[in-house]
Amino acid sequence: MTALIRRTATIDKAVFVISLDTELGWGSFDKGGLARNSEYYLQERDIVKRLLALFDAHKINATWAIVGHLFLKSCSRYGPDNHNHVLQPAYRWYPGGWLSHDPFSNVNKDPLFYAPDIVDNILAARQSHEIASHTFTHAILGDPECSQEVAHSQLSECKRLAEDLGIEIVSMVFPRNSVGRLNVLSELGFLSFRGQEVRWYRSLDSRRQIHKLCHYLDRLTSVTPRCYKELSCYRIDSQARWLFDLPASMFYAPFGGLWNLVGLSRRVLQAKKGIMEAVRKGALFHLWFHPFNLATSSLLLEGLDEVLGFVASQVKAGNIESLTMGATAQHMNRLMAA
Repeated sequence: MTALIRRTATIDKAVFVISLDTELGWGSFDKGGLARNSEYYLQERDIVKRLLALFDAHKINATWAIVGHLFLKSCSRYGPDNHNHVLQPAYRWYPGGWLSHDPFSNVNKDPLFYAPDIVDNILAARQSHEIASHTFTHAILGDPECSQEVAHSQLSECKRLAEDLGIEIVSMVFPRNSVGRLNVLSELGFLSFRGQEVRWYRSLDSRRQIHKLCHYLDRLTSVTPRCYKELSCYRIDSQARWLFDLPASMFYAPFGGLWNLVGLSRRVLQAKKGIMEAVRKGALFHLWFHPFNLATSSLLLEGLDEVLGFVASQVKAGNIESLTMGATAQHMNRLMAA
């Protein structure tokens, strides 16, 4: 395994980043999500169009982390459009096989597993956006049972599919936010990944129930999200460019279950507080969600419109810059080289 050099770099201005985990049925097939979330997944295409309109209206550049299989119009198990060359993880906790839900059909029959139209819509948007990788089949790279070879194969295929459309993928969002195999990212020329949110309650108690309770309390009381002035970066010794960790600041949560206790105004207030904290510190604020999350309530698009309008006002005032993950990493690499 290739060893990585790690350093810390200081960002020199306030930056707003928004990343969207675009995965449709691939995102939760292993956790019963197809039965639970299909009604939301089926609305995702319309939501993507509405998000693109919002980004255009407010001149916001977004990073769309797309599962590579969604680039496909069709696939078959053994035909000319097979993807058997792409290695798949074998997790003991999912003995059915990672491709057990691949329909091996096409976008018309199974629109939750193929979405070249979503990719086309993003590329056709008036505002310039970034296409990032979310692995080829939503493989959990941070799981120790996901080998380096699988990670390399998954990410290489995403890069290949994007290159066929004239896209260079340089950013990565890890499925389930399970960070791993950074050496593979560095070897393949990635410049950034979304790291895990640094939470104030992380060291209070190791029990999952306590963390979950603190998480809801954090959102319910609109605690100012973490912004990042210092960024970790990695590279192989022979490389010139660095791979930057751009950690999450805030998840724009859906409605449903306990999230119903958190009113829309609390979500919007918390995001605005994070943006202003980034302005005050000259730091990074990183908002993220899945597009299908917005299908849980029409209010969420209204709230996001308010948040993005607030970002746009701060951009116009010269207080913050809206950048994609890749553009942020490119800026940081220039700082490191200066």
